[in-house]
Amino acid sequence: MKRLIFFVVVTFVFVFFSGRVEAGSPKKMVKQGEAYYALGRFSEAVAEFNLAIAEESDYQQAYYARGKAFHEQQKFREAIADYDKAIELKKDCARAFYHRGLAREALQEYTEAVSDYDSAIAVRNQYEKALYARGALRFKLDDRSGALDDMKRAAALGSKKASDWLAEKGSR
Repeated sequence: MKRLIFFVVVTFVFVFFSGRVEAGSPKKMVKQGEAYYALGRFSEAVAEFNLAIAEESDYQQAYYARGKAFHEQQKFREAIADYDKAIELKKDCARAFYHRGLAREALQEYTEAVSDYDSAIAVRNQYEKALYARGALRFKLDDRSGALDDMKRAAALGSKKASDWLAEKGSR
């Protein structure tokens, strides 16, 4: 918790006192966007990611990060389009598959969401967040056995949410 507070404070100081990041560096623009994102300033984050993409149209991290900002604004279709591009640019980006799954789940596109969680887990076998998300969705879709397997794996990897889920629903 102390690290999170420290990060937010440092980010706040950076954003408000350092001024605009020097133009011409997509990496710096993404860093600035991530600072805005950490502060919950998602429109400003998107603007920075847009600048980075305008400078370097194949910058995978900019698409991924902009997708997350769009997601926070509940612009799920835009988020999915950015995750698609991030995956096109880096086929093994487990985080992009996972986040695209979350966006698809928000749109009630459950089959596609499960497929994205499957892809995230295929890339990173011990991805506890993807295991938990897939398990929760499987439970919602009445796949009790699949849900239980995912939650057990996520809990074994240290997921408190999965452990809590198992304590509540695991014996049903």
